[in-house]
Amino acid sequence: MSLFQVEFPSGLIYVPNCLSDEEHAAALEEVDNHQFESTLARRVQHYGSRYDYFASELKDAGSAPPIPPVLSEIGSRLFSEGYFDKMPSQVIINEYLTDQGIASHIDKNTFGPAVATISLLESWTMQFSDPNGIKIEVPLEARSLAVMTHESRYVWSHGIAKRKADVVGGLRIPRVRRLSMTYRTTDNSKL
Repeated sequence: MSLFQVEFPSGLIYVPNCLSDEEHAAALEEVDNHQFESTLARRVQHYGSRYDYFASELKDAGSAPPIPPVLSEIGSRLFSEGYFDKMPSQVIINEYLTDQGIASHIDKNTFGPAVATISLLESWTMQFSDPNGIKIEVPLEARSLAVMTHESRYVWSHGIAKRKADVVGGLRIPRVRRLSMTYRTTDNSKL
């Protein structure tokens, strides 16, 4: 049993241990063998299509390097297991160090009906907020998969607070480096 038993926003699919230890090591090696961009407070990598954070828009397909082989295999698995209605065509890697986070947001409608994130290295808490002010903290364990669909995708915003530690199951857990691999499909008709 996990310390991380919480209520989830409607439509959030959470799969602990989605990656085996071997898959986790291979994904980590793949990510760390590519260069990060450092135009934001956190470092990022874009594959398939580049997301312009300053203009809040997705660039055309091919505006970023192709999805690397190990990450593509994981995307194929997410598709074959039914989390996506078509192959993910865009992957963003986010690197979070100690007290970094990401502002609360809802992914743009240019992305498809599912947004999936896989956590590497460490477990950090993501906060979901609904329009009525309800907030749910969801610990994302290392090697886990969280797929936002339906209300969790379109109604609830999600973000990671900037702080040095998370409190999970009554325990204060200091944050260290975390990587997230976010998989999305794109709707080119909405670009």
